[in-house]
Amino acid sequence: MAEETEYVFRYPIEENAHKDKHDPLAEMIRIQLQSLLQLLSLYHKGEEVQADGFRLMNEREVIHPIFSLAGEIPEPQTQFSAQSASGQNENSSFQSVGNAELYEPRIPHLKRILESLLSVVALESNGKPVKIDGFRLKNLNHWLVPSAGDPAEVFDHLATRCDCHCRFCYLRGNPPSLALQQPKRTAEEEYDEARTRLKYFSPRRRCALFLTLGSPYEVLSHPYALDLLTELRKKTDRPLRLSTNGNKLTDEFISRLSSLKPIYLYLSLNSSSPTRRREIMGGEKPEVAIRALPLLKKREIAYAVIVVPWPFPSVKAMLDDLTETIIYADQHDAHLVEVSLPGASQFFSRPPLGNLEEIWSGVVSTIRSLREKKQIPLLVKPSMYEENLYEKRKNLPRIIGVVKNSPAAHAGLKPGDLILAINGLPVSSRPQARDILHIHHLHRGNSVKLLIQCQGDVREVELQPDHFGYPYVPETDHHLGIVFMGAGFRPSVLENLQSLINARGARRILFLSSALVQPVFEQTLNESSLLGGIQIHVRIPANRFFGGNIFMGDLLVVQDFVEAIREYLKQEPPPDLVVIPSSPFALGGWGRDLTGRAYTDIARAVHLPVVLLNCEPIYD
Repeated sequence: MAEETEYVFRYPIEENAHKDKHDPLAEMIRIQLQSLLQLLSLYHKGEEVQADGFRLMNEREVIHPIFSLAGEIPEPQTQFSAQSASGQNENSSFQSVGNAELYEPRIPHLKRILESLLSVVALESNGKPVKIDGFRLKNLNHWLVPSAGDPAEVFDHLATRCDCHCRFCYLRGNPPSLALQQPKRTAEEEYDEARTRLKYFSPRRRCALFLTLGSPYEVLSHPYALDLLTELRKKTDRPLRLSTNGNKLTDEFISRLSSLKPIYLYLSLNSSSPTRRREIMGGEKPEVAIRALPLLKKREIAYAVIVVPWPFPSVKAMLDDLTETIIYADQHDAHLVEVSLPGASQFFSRPPLGNLEEIWSGVVSTIRSLREKKQIPLLVKPSMYEENLYEKRKNLPRIIGVVKNSPAAHAGLKPGDLILAINGLPVSSRPQARDILHIHHLHRGNSVKLLIQCQGDVREVELQPDHFGYPYVPETDHHLGIVFMGAGFRPSVLENLQSLINARGARRILFLSSALVQPVFEQTLNESSLLGGIQIHVRIPANRFFGGNIFMGDLLVVQDFVEAIREYLKQEPPPDLVVIPSSPFALGGWGRDLTGRAYTDIARAVHLPVVLLNCEPIYD
């Protein structure tokens, strides 16, 4: 039987991209060096060195700068061409180079090398010059990268369509300079790529093809979604975690999904009212998603209900509908409800939403009141907003919700309980409690004893990991049914910070945080003796790129950090070291922001040493 044809990964190039440069030979070398220095760091005898220029061996008097004197780097190319290369597969369009800048920057590096060479030479075949407009990857085994074995690494590549028009959809406001853009392609071509990715996806060897994820839309809206998921299930028994607007969740569709268990759905319901759901989400049959809840319960498919409270037509109407939607989700045994606080960037939502502080605090207040009345766990995202608003003491392992029929529920745990110890081991932070509970979850069998404090009383409870029922599902619930106020802040981050500072002998540090993380970071810093004698100035960069009410640190880009440092230098002397959390540069693993720019551009722009502090992105 003939081997199945693989998808061809193709990328465009421009033969005359640098034809106007006055010294094309020197420009060819400069482009290649600049591109390389966006991929790697140079070292001499174990010490990192910075290179900002080069000198040709036959031009001893001339030093050519690699970067501009101001240290500014041109924005990465984010445009793509839908044109097919002559003589190649006409059904295969070019991949996005801008997207590759984020996930696999060695591909844009090849593009720059080819374009720089074509500025000084012409290719020929059989003695005649030939023109080219693209290149393709040869052996896909050469492009395998480490993988966590998450099935989403395959199926998310079909999240290219959506049959809703949500008022709050952040994808409508994405600026074109984001490196997440992807070309429009046929469903067949997308399926071909996903199947090729599935071929190279190896959870056992923990490797996969590099990602090319754009802004994810609706996986289940893709005409080949169930076909791919069925093939994928043959290769992994890991849970399939799927986000959906629910428009496809008919009884027949849910029946087919049920055969793919373990599966977990993030159902963007937003309202249990068909009229309101249609008004804020669009779509022709809003009742399909609403009726899906009892059907999911019938098939025992675990699901979370996602709600973005939108202040339409008024804040009161929004809060009333939020309450009714939570009551509906509770009646049909949703695993939990995630309430995402509404936001708007400068590219999205005009006119502005109104008083966002009033809207957000109103939502949080409503949720906190409902937690006292309903059994279903209610989580606000970003959770640190609620914590900063109401909790004097941050990062505590306090329970805010308990999944129905879970080991935690059967043990009698309640929202408000504070975990003091697990199996005799004292715990003091949410990440610590979550990690220990997850270990016990993985080794199901032995009971888990918790020391709990509630309203001043201390008691011990015992959890039986094998005592559970729907909607609790062990494959998708990792903390025995306990829901915390987000992942929390890891105190070990300070140990990493100390190592960075000591390695560079720095004494005066500029630390760039976010409005959400700053309170818990400063609390942890004040309670630690690790950094005694070190001056740490904490500043919060403005989200100039996205604007609006965006203040998540993970959404900051290179230029936001550059401007924040320049503002700091107008008031303070230069620090010995600038420290930035790694989370804004975590996507793709190459230290790029959402526009594809490397974090090393910051140091070149401000002429100060800049390092990334390794930490996990805060998605909740």
